Amino acid sequence: MSPLSARLWALQQTCRGIWHARGLFSLALALAGLALTIPVFLGTLFWCFSKPVINVPMQTEITVFAERSAGDASVAELSARIADLNAISSVRIVKRDEALAMVNRSLGLKDEKRAGNPLPDIVIATVAPNITSEEIAEIAGIIQKMKDVDIVAYDDSWAKHLSALLSAVTVVLGVLGSVIFALVFLVIAASVRMTTNAQKEEIKALFIFGATNSFICRPYVWRGCITMTLSSITSLLITLAGIRLLAEPVENFAKLYGAHLALTMPSLEWCLLFVAGAGLVGAVIGGIAARDSLRSLRQPL
Repeated sequence: MSPLSARLWALQQTCRGIWHARGLFSLALALAGLALTIPVFLGTLFWCFSKPVINVPMQTEITVFAERSAGDASVAELSARIADLNAISSVRIVKRDEALAMVNRSLGLKDEKRAGNPLPDIVIATVAPNITSEEIAEIAGIIQKMKDVDIVAYDDSWAKHLSALLSAVTVVLGVLGSVIFALVFLVIAASVRMTTNAQKEEIKALFIFGATNSFICRPYVWRGCITMTLSSITSLLITLAGIRLLAEPVENFAKLYGAHLALTMPSLEWCLLFVAGAGLVGAVIGGIAARDSLRSLRQPL
């Protein structure tokens, strides 16, 4: 039999097997689709919710309060001296009127200029990445000793807490993904095994006539690929429906706190890669299950 004829026969057997066990195939498709929806939907939500966190600068900022007697030229010189430190990536000056306006906004007060502004000019120094807490403390001490500096303040604990939280969430998602993968593997393997066992006589006949393992197993490999491909598409459609239902309520809730949060589906490239990967996994699982069933059928012969 030519390669083309062998593949046409495999296609016919694949369609015939799906139709013959359409109830079992539909059940496997539904179970695998729902199982894949869990990591896809949760992963999409996690990615959307993490975007504001990712966009937040992770570098520690050192707030330097200049002495109230320092003029604009003195503050500019102080900013230049701080910027010359190796561990400082950038600096910016916040004028006292701007600082007062920021305080008023944070307290819900009207943005009014007052003659008796108690705040000094402020220099905000951004520390370079990968600087340890000990090095930051040393830098703060150096800045504190500079001329025209009144108070130096910084807080690097939030970055540690956020990093620990993200690490914990990553581990949880990894465990959840492993469990879902195992569930999908069992669903597909069970469905292929059951449909394979339903056609034992056909497999025996093919083996007696000298058919190769690849020739016998090819329909079941394709069936596993089709099952996982359709299951992945089903999971994406369910995720899309869930995202559309949640998008407006989540966006309105975020606006109450002055934030912008949009729920969107992953990119088209990622979705296509996910469908292709799921189909490949289904083909591998189908081939393993089919060869195992064929091995068990050979034993009595």
